[in-house]
Amino acid sequence: MSYTITLAPDNAAFTAEAGEPVLNAAKRQGLNLPHSCQSGICGQCKAELVGGEVAQGAHAELALSAEEAAQGKILMCCAVPQSDIVLKVPGYNGAAMPPVKTFPARVASVVYQHDVAVLTLALPKAPPFTFLAGQYIDILLKNGQVRSYSIANSPAQAEALELHIRRRAGGLFSEMLFSENALIQEKVILRVRGPLGTFTLQESGKPAILMATGTGFAPICSILRQMAENGDTRTVHLYWGARHEVDLYCLQQAADLVSRLPDARFTPVLSRQNDNWQGAQGYIQAHVAADYPDLSGHEVYACGSPGMIEAARQQLVEQCGLPVDAFFSDAFSPAV
Repeated sequence: MSYTITLAPDNAAFTAEAGEPVLNAAKRQGLNLPHSCQSGICGQCKAELVGGEVAQGAHAELALSAEEAAQGKILMCCAVPQSDIVLKVPGYNGAAMPPVKTFPARVASVVYQHDVAVLTLALPKAPPFTFLAGQYIDILLKNGQVRSYSIANSPAQAEALELHIRRRAGGLFSEMLFSENALIQEKVILRVRGPLGTFTLQESGKPAILMATGTGFAPICSILRQMAENGDTRTVHLYWGARHEVDLYCLQQAADLVSRLPDARFTPVLSRQNDNWQGAQGYIQAHVAADYPDLSGHEVYACGSPGMIEAARQQLVEQCGLPVDAFFSDAFSPAV
């Protein structure tokens, strides 16, 4: 059994199989609906249920208030259709997004920096691959398994894709990269799908606070590279947090990128005590709040752990006056 999902107001439609969440069905059929974490944490995939019925997963309450649920709001990553449904999706502009496609990619290089592998994938020359800074791709593995990684290079260098992949004990794809007999080596061919995601820089020109933890730096890196190439003159402040200094695996590269922008600052932050570290310590959201007590005219782009994103959203909205719709996030939920 399948159900038809119609998007208002343009009446674009796709189908979901029984038990399949709305977002999964959309991705499978090449529709790039707004989303980030895909696990009910970030709230980026909120939509209004205009008609029909869905079953909403219990964990949806993490990002969906009781008031919003009463108003007919759902999280597309958690909502499973129980009938044909009609959705109104804020911020959806399918015609303006690059097309999603599946294609082969060859491993051009793997460079290890502490416990992060910088993986470069060479792409077919035709047709050209296009994406927006901040988007990600899926790597399609055997048995239907998928791993998602953000693109770190700029869209202007789309002949190859740079991915930052952290080592995780027991991680399916991580073990293919970091094990003694690594399966992912130069010249290996992978199947990938993309571009995906809607974590992209807005065209407002407002001052931008960029927040990253760990390999959440990858999509931020893509955004910074694009801004530098485009001669973007907006005010920018990058905060990159990690537990230890070695976890800031391309610290100099980040500093060099920021230096290419005319009005930009960079604050690396360590969350673990380090007497030899001369920089900021603590949590990056606390430093943002202290540096910018009034964020009413800013935009914040946060990428990294779900805990950081939720804490940053709450603190910066409640304490610093950041408009709710000026907080953009991409939550990195570990998969094994």
